[in-house]
Amino acid sequence: MITKRLFFRTISPTQEKIINKLARYKFLTYRQMLRLGIMTDRANLNKQISELRSWSKSLIGSVIFGTSPRFWRLESVHHLTSYGANLIQERLHFDDPVRFPKGKGVLFQQDYLHRISTIDVHIALQEQSSQNNWGLLFFLAYFDKGASAKKRGYKAESTIPISRNEHLIADALCMLETPKRNELYAIEVFNWNDTHRVHKSLLHHLKALSVGQPSKMFGLSHGSRILCIFETENGKLNVMKRLNEDTRFTEAKRHFLFKTIEEVRENVFEGWVLFDGEIVQLF
Repeated sequence: MITKRLFFRTISPTQEKIINKLARYKFLTYRQMLRLGIMTDRANLNKQISELRSWSKSLIGSVIFGTSPRFWRLESVHHLTSYGANLIQERLHFDDPVRFPKGKGVLFQQDYLHRISTIDVHIALQEQSSQNNWGLLFFLAYFDKGASAKKRGYKAESTIPISRNEHLIADALCMLETPKRNELYAIEVFNWNDTHRVHKSLLHHLKALSVGQPSKMFGLSHGSRILCIFETENGKLNVMKRLNEDTRFTEAKRHFLFKTIEEVRENVFEGWVLFDGEIVQLF
């Protein structure tokens, strides 16, 4: 086995894959790591992660959840520690910014499914873009915090300004480098079947589009699109019906694309639908 030395310790090729994927996606479950092809066997994957956690200064941290009334037992989530992130930047020469949780605490039981689903979308875009030689220039999630313009605190990196006193926080913002031009997308992941609540959320996006956002944030002269991703098919169809009946969305029809999360995992580029049922591609 070929190993790589980090100071006085060595890591295996599998451990390097784990570290690199955590540096890219920030949080990952065992299931997501297996889907990424890091290993095929969960028991062996767990052994590799345990070794990385056993360092005197751990490279990896894990969030272990108890049982949930809705989902029974929630799968543990793994992430780089600040020590691990600094070591990777110094020794592994990771090309992209290394992502790891900053500040106190990383618990997110209240939005567990939502955050995991958002990461699934990131994985689909990143991995399928790489397979097609397209570039995912960035993926900014609501749980990524950047320095605020205010004297104190941080704001979500997916914040979209609408006016001086109004903004919305998308679940994510991403930009794809396509053969024709860079394409910008706001992403919303809906894990609940509340049509009224989703409709209200998308009205905020419609308002942002009307003032040229988020395109202006990134210096684009063309409009962006909103990827509306649902846990269930019924949830998706109900919202499509509501938007199709709301004439305020008529002129912006091509800016709102719909899929389920399972459809995104299978093929993130093809088979999107507009709210009137027309099938379109991502770009």
